[in-house]
Amino acid sequence: MESSPTQEAEDSPYLCFQRTPSLRRKWRKRYGGLDGNKLLEPNKDLDMKDDGGTTDESQQRSSDNTDSIPRPAPRSLIQNQIQSAVQSPVQKPVSLVSPGPAVAVSANNGCLKPPLPQAVVQPEDRSFPPAQPWFSTQQSPSKRRAAADVLFDSFASDGRINVNQFFEAIWSSGLHRSDPRLRECFFHLRKLQDAEGSVDRNTFQRCVTGFVSLILKALQGRFVIPDFSTFTEETQKLFSRCRQLSSVQEKESMDSTKWGVSICTVDGQRLSLGDWAGSLVLGEVSWPLVYGVVVEQLGADLVHRYVSMDGYSRYDSPFTLTKTGIPHSPLTETGAIVTTSLLQLAGRLFAEEEEKYDSVLNVIRRLCNKEHANLNCSSYQSSRKDSVRLHALSFYLQEKKCFPEKVDINAALDLMLQCTSTEITCESGAAMAASLANGGLCPLSGDQVLSPTATRSMLSMMQVAGMKDYSTTFHYKTSVPAVCSGHGILLAVVPGVLGLMAFSPELDACGNPWRAVHFCQELISTFQLHSFDIRTPFRQILAYRQWKAESEGYQIMNVLLAAFKGDVQALRRYFLSGVDVNAVDYDGRSALHVAAAEGHTEVIRFLLENTGANPALKDRWGSSALQEARRHNKEAAVQVLQGAM
Repeated sequence: MESSPTQEAEDSPYLCFQRTPSLRRKWRKRYGGLDGNKLLEPNKDLDMKDDGGTTDESQQRSSDNTDSIPRPAPRSLIQNQIQSAVQSPVQKPVSLVSPGPAVAVSANNGCLKPPLPQAVVQPEDRSFPPAQPWFSTQQSPSKRRAAADVLFDSFASDGRINVNQFFEAIWSSGLHRSDPRLRECFFHLRKLQDAEGSVDRNTFQRCVTGFVSLILKALQGRFVIPDFSTFTEETQKLFSRCRQLSSVQEKESMDSTKWGVSICTVDGQRLSLGDWAGSLVLGEVSWPLVYGVVVEQLGADLVHRYVSMDGYSRYDSPFTLTKTGIPHSPLTETGAIVTTSLLQLAGRLFAEEEEKYDSVLNVIRRLCNKEHANLNCSSYQSSRKDSVRLHALSFYLQEKKCFPEKVDINAALDLMLQCTSTEITCESGAAMAASLANGGLCPLSGDQVLSPTATRSMLSMMQVAGMKDYSTTFHYKTSVPAVCSGHGILLAVVPGVLGLMAFSPELDACGNPWRAVHFCQELISTFQLHSFDIRTPFRQILAYRQWKAESEGYQIMNVLLAAFKGDVQALRRYFLSGVDVNAVDYDGRSALHVAAAEGHTEVIRFLLENTGANPALKDRWGSSALQEARRHNKEAAVQVLQGAM
């Protein structure tokens, strides 16, 4: 109906959605030709020519990356390969992994279209897409200043902006108040605000211009979970249901009541519930991290000459090897011992033995944004006293000649115990899982800790052997990589979306925390995060991960619905995305008409002061917004509208 070509539809303004002058035209006059999401569009890549080809520099980087991939070698030449790999480790790729999804481009006019309030990426975008990081260094200063002007206009009242209101809108998108990406901006605005807590345009521009990309992305709803309030509400309900569950073998103790979950997305949105602040020992969760560091240093082909990549071994005795005489997986006891010995071999460049563990601890700290990761000395001393089993396994592996030559086995066991005795919190563990979900790129610091190749190998091993004997069933129900420990920790990674860490001390028959396993399975099912979920709007499941290229009629419907609900945040999100929030429907009613009829004074003020709504506009029945407020006896709305006339 909207695209009808007949002359009758053109003559009658109410046979279809009435087309008002686009807001983009006003923006071109006021902000120099910028519109909506193009405020966030980075400049052309420096390595790209005008005709779309790549320059010699980018081709040289691609050839360097190709040459740095380790090649298979016979078993007799492994020692030479290890030495060469230590001297020239695998080079990291040049392109960084984007922490958020790309925006769909409309085929009508080529401009970037905003998402729905409950929308994220398509299912096929679950891999690690090579794109710009959150800190877009290639934006011109003029474009950043223009974007800061748009931000100021969307919040300003009488030429000033309230700092508390501005940051509350940002925190509602899921960003944490201690986010390091906005710490400097928050500090300067707090320092320069007046007694009423507001700043003027010039002060706002000086403080916000350097952080405008991240702020616009948050306020436009372009994070991987745009409707974070709904996600939080549903997750809290699921968390409460899991807390009420009880096991037949559950014992009444103080530790049995502990239950905590922390979630961090690839855009840095965070949610922590329950007992998330306590210190937790990694235990077996450190094994895939050590494996990832070894793959980063030596390459996957070389590592798997010493340890296989099979699923979790179902043999009762750990004294079993594959047919080729190597451990089944790096996530078993024997495989973890051999993998740690390779880490010791790769770390021979360090002068002191203590620095070998410091290198692993440094990787863990960088993955979790240096929040909380330390060595638990009491746990380390206790595990050293009870290390008879590990020594027995090491003697068995030494007899089978599973270790590389010239490896100190006692030092390797000591290094392994130090890694398993590392303590973190649920919140820092969730940040570490989000870094793995983001291809080794920490979303909070922008630090490329591990290469995407090493991260992919680590997640693959977690998927096939991270949940012990329950790995196959867990993969069937969730399709996400996960690993757990006997201390009650579960670390799960949804690639390209989020990472979580849950803690529950009660274990099931497989040695996994059953409450955390149940929570993870229900979370995947509720939000349709399974790799083979078909996300359609007709299913009765909260499908929040679905981009849609909105038509003009669909945009008008959502704008009017936001005005009906009194949702100023949604209206601001559409305004910042370039949508004309003053458009009218087939009855000629705008968002101002709807807000006046419902008596939402905050929406009326926003439309009048920030978007330039026309209070004299009349619908098909000849009624203005003021007349609508009087008809429905909304005295507060009448006063606001009379003041704007």
